[in-house]
Amino acid sequence: MSDRSVPRYEAALKVTGRAAYEGEVPAVGLLHAALVEVPIARGDVVAVDASEAERTSGFATMVSYADAEPLKPSPATALIRDRAVHFAGQPVALVVADTLSAARDAARAVRVTTQARPSVTHMAQALNTAYVPAMVGRFPSVSNRGDATAALADADRVVRHRYETAANIHHPLEPHAVVCWWEGDKAVVHTSTQAVFGTRAMIAHAFNMPPADIRVISRLLGGGFGCKGQLWWPWMFLAMLAAKKTGRPVRLELTRAQMFRLVGRRQETVQDLALGFSTNGCLTGIAHHVTAQSSTHAEYSDATAVYTRYLYACPNVTTSHLLVRTNEPQPVPMRAPGTAPGLFALESAMDEAAVRLGFDPVDLRVRNFADHDQEAGRPWSSNSLRDCYCIGAERFGWARRPAQGTAVDGRWRIGWGMASTMYPAIRQAAKVRVQLAADGAVLVQCGTQDMGSGTYTALGQITADALGVPVDRVTVELGDTVLPDGPFSGGSQVTASIFPAAAAATAKLRATIAAMAIADEASPLAGQRLDDLEFRDGSIRSRSGNVGEPWANVLARKGTEGLEAEGESGATQHPDLTATSMGYGAVFVEIGVNAGLGEIRVRRVCGAFAAGRILNPLLARSQYVGGLVGGIGMALHERTETDRATGRMLGETLADYLIPTHADMPEFDIALIEEDDPHLPGSVKGIGMLGTAGIQAAIANAVFHAVGKRVRSLPIRIEDVLGRR
Repeated sequence: MSDRSVPRYEAALKVTGRAAYEGEVPAVGLLHAALVEVPIARGDVVAVDASEAERTSGFATMVSYADAEPLKPSPATALIRDRAVHFAGQPVALVVADTLSAARDAARAVRVTTQARPSVTHMAQALNTAYVPAMVGRFPSVSNRGDATAALADADRVVRHRYETAANIHHPLEPHAVVCWWEGDKAVVHTSTQAVFGTRAMIAHAFNMPPADIRVISRLLGGGFGCKGQLWWPWMFLAMLAAKKTGRPVRLELTRAQMFRLVGRRQETVQDLALGFSTNGCLTGIAHHVTAQSSTHAEYSDATAVYTRYLYACPNVTTSHLLVRTNEPQPVPMRAPGTAPGLFALESAMDEAAVRLGFDPVDLRVRNFADHDQEAGRPWSSNSLRDCYCIGAERFGWARRPAQGTAVDGRWRIGWGMASTMYPAIRQAAKVRVQLAADGAVLVQCGTQDMGSGTYTALGQITADALGVPVDRVTVELGDTVLPDGPFSGGSQVTASIFPAAAAATAKLRATIAAMAIADEASPLAGQRLDDLEFRDGSIRSRSGNVGEPWANVLARKGTEGLEAEGESGATQHPDLTATSMGYGAVFVEIGVNAGLGEIRVRRVCGAFAAGRILNPLLARSQYVGGLVGGIGMALHERTETDRATGRMLGETLADYLIPTHADMPEFDIALIEEDDPHLPGSVKGIGMLGTAGIQAAIANAVFHAVGKRVRSLPIRIEDVLGRR
């Protein structure tokens, strides 16, 4: 690894068990909370009776819709203000007691009377109610470029199929938790969240109080993947109401079973996709239509078909999204939202087209490379996708790919597959404060949180590099709303957001110290040109002359306690860019299939990724491998089922919900292809999502290469390989 491969800032804390998570915060007089849930999938709450619960040992109080009714109406408060039941397992009250076991006993003793109504527990039951949402993420839900219908009718070859992806559950290792209390009219909230400032804003709105009276803290997270956000807020609000009602701190932590229902999941999709080609392998028309599940109490849609508008050159493209409301939990973004399910369909179809047209799958993709953003008519800020194909194929040994169905290793039939991946490069507004002490110590602060992606490390490195000091001289503070405003953790945007803010703050400090030095007759740098100075090895040095001194000495002579500067960066969203910015990758996999048992094993993975400038190769590789692991889970393991009769989710434990384990992991080879992107500050793009998308199709394509079985639904199970589903 290069010198930039600095180990994770908080790694020692986590691996030694010394990391303190927000659910572990001690508080005097702490009460413990448990949720009261209802079994029906649809209906109304008639009454909530706590009389029996009140007689249990340690009972403190209960809060329900009656207590939540004064909260301001919003999507975040609707589930706890109203009596309507939208899904089985929906909480309708919260009980607090002296101990967790007492709280759970009391919650079980609460009697809830409900009036059940007929429910819709699967998309297939209500396809006639499907509707077109106005937007999917930041994009219009429907697009038309050229005339895809006519192009498909006139195409020499058409690949047309239906692809399905299952609902997946996030399940970070750290469950959702809050420890909260009130100090008069002010609230202190320690909670596991991907958005401390977003959480503060929603508390302020719900409780009709100034944001300045709320402190939200989330210094360390044990993972998130998109679920530690808006669907956690209602249950957090109940804990805050209980803390206000009792005048004591309250702790609520969700159980693993509750995390299946209460904090979101990857959206289930059914995708109808058609690709039209000329005989020379060029795309002439694409139609990609998505139907997906949303809940009856809120609307959410991944931008599943959106990236079909961008990835390949094609003059005629139409995409659309439909939503079907069901009495099931609400979807939320999950790592690589939209791209993971959408590219499974697109990249599976591209592989099938390569077979039918007689092209190598890599060659077909190169042939259809988009040299600009055809949807918006803009240039790419940078696009190294062809380099990803070339370098990934070379490292994987793609040129030696055996003929379909011929490779065998003992009882295993061997298959090779590949796919493209992409994700937009975006950023949010951010502020960073940097403080320099007279002894040379550096403190950098930003309110954004680190959900495990390495934000502490990245911000420390950015600051250290700019000031020319070792990383171990930099202290990083994150995850607190008393710090400068920072972005939420999601969309692979935090590092890209904080980089220009940190750069602006450190630039101010360098200019100030350099000016002090050249104006100081006691400094060896006195009289030097400002533009000739650089910060390196903890010193200010002249590039042209052999003079310099530690910048801490400059501060010490001035008798100052130190310097402070704040930098700010603006938000840049994809549709507003003069040049469209995306990260890209190509994923190559080798799998083994036991044709007799239907078992699938991923043997090795090579991912070649191009996502701007790589600040820390060690962290980048970790992010890519983590994403690929999640993609393997989506491809081969993860699926949640709803009982059609009751609306209850089946198998609400990690013993029943399959996830990949160490034994399922292949050998990973990661190629980092750096880009110089003049349109982005520091050439920085997000990288976290790229590994999760694309690999699902690569695995499905490898299964076909191994055994000739084309699987168009996820996860791929034994019965798919054996032809029994």
